[in-house]
Amino acid sequence: MIKDTDYWVPVLRTRHWKQSSEAGLVLTALKIEHEVERIEGRWVIVVPNEVAARARAELGEYAEEIRQPPVGILPMPELGTGWRGVGAYVAVLLTVALLARQHAYGYDWLGVGRIDSVRILAGEWWRTVTALTLHVDFSHLAGNIVFGAFFGLYAGRYLGSGIGWAAILGGGALGNALNVLIQPGRHLAIGASTAVFAALGLLAAYTWRRGFLKNTPWRMRIAPIVAGIGLLAFTGTGSGVEGDNVDILAHLTGFIAGFGIGAALAAVEIPREPDTQRLWGGISVVVLALAWITALGLA
Repeated sequence: MIKDTDYWVPVLRTRHWKQSSEAGLVLTALKIEHEVERIEGRWVIVVPNEVAARARAELGEYAEEIRQPPVGILPMPELGTGWRGVGAYVAVLLTVALLARQHAYGYDWLGVGRIDSVRILAGEWWRTVTALTLHVDFSHLAGNIVFGAFFGLYAGRYLGSGIGWAAILGGGALGNALNVLIQPGRHLAIGASTAVFAALGLLAAYTWRRGFLKNTPWRMRIAPIVAGIGLLAFTGTGSGVEGDNVDILAHLTGFIAGFGIGAALAAVEIPREPDTQRLWGGISVVVLALAWITALGLA
């Protein structure tokens, strides 16, 4: 017990030994005389009356300081390796490329699956999905595999492969739909690039809104957006060579759609449970399969 209550004044009472120990270290560092007592189940730090005001102020500043968020880049929590989704993405593109090249089962896969603005506006919604799996030639396919796998890998790590790739598929289809609404006249297109840029927009928005740069200067906080727009400008506008059939508007609408989805996902808690990830992965497979079954069934 405290023997001389006129001389010794309590400045901290806590049930936690760690808190009292840290406070004691602070006072020791400031060379403020103090004692720690155990009274009625609590740890009590007392100091001489003449330094009590200073001790309280210093301990208050210390408590405020440790409540402040850490300064600098915060690590992004990862929900998986991301490789499972990448494997599925590559497998789908290669499989459809092979089937389309061989006109499997007697179908004109490009004809029934490509973006055709007139047909989509007439109700053939599935083309916004099937077109994402079709490519003109090997270089077109290879480019989308490389960039899509890269962006998709990180989407899978941060969102989980199931939710991440469902978001990419949704962003790609939405980007195609927006492109159809904007394009004048009849518009024909194929390629996964709309989904690739949806993945880029998804990552830019998610990392920005999740705030893993929030305790940095504002220039760094907007870095994900700037980087996303920079990559869009660098890789999404084509080579500038005549005959380079790059659908720049589709890249832009894909990026915008992905950005919106990423911002929405950043506002909610992403489920970590494997069953939930498998569910969303399964939904993506069902949507893709349903789109192709419908396209081929009506051919």
